[in-house]
Amino acid sequence: MKCKTCKMRMSDVLINLDYECNGMAKKAVNVPACKCPKCNNVVVPDLVMGKLEAFAEWEKSNIVDYAKCEQNEAEIFTVLHIFGNL
Repeated sequence: MKCKTCKMRMSDVLINLDYECNGMAKKAVNVPACKCPKCNNVVVPDLVMGKLEAFAEWEKSNIVDYAKCEQNEAEIFTVLHIFGNL
């Protein structure tokens, strides 16, 4: 992905961010994003934000670990696949 500001190629990084979900303040950690090495512009892809919102619905605490939730999601799909529910 290229930076919209300076047109440099962006690097894949993991970030922490504060956001709001259903009126509750949440902190997300280990969120995949793209960061420009020149101007430090950070972009979280729409797909990642969509999954983060779904994870925030599942997670009871105010801290959502994106990487951990993604791993749990993969384990659930594996179990469902093994038992033939997909």
